[in-house]
Amino acid sequence: MAETITSTELRDEFDALIRLATKILNEHTDNHGLCAVCGCAFPCKRAVLAEHNLAF
Repeated sequence: MAETITSTELRDEFDALIRLATKILNEHTDNHGLCAVCGCAFPCKRAVLAEHNLAF
């Protein structure tokens, strides 16, 4: 049987994704060319993915 998703549930899921992406972007910041969390070249993969999700 197919499950129906309500618009409220969908909006709640999107809100949760927005909060997570914002949290990632606030943590994974530029620290002299390196990610402040990962230590790899900035922007790290997590920051790029979070930015793309926010743009979506």
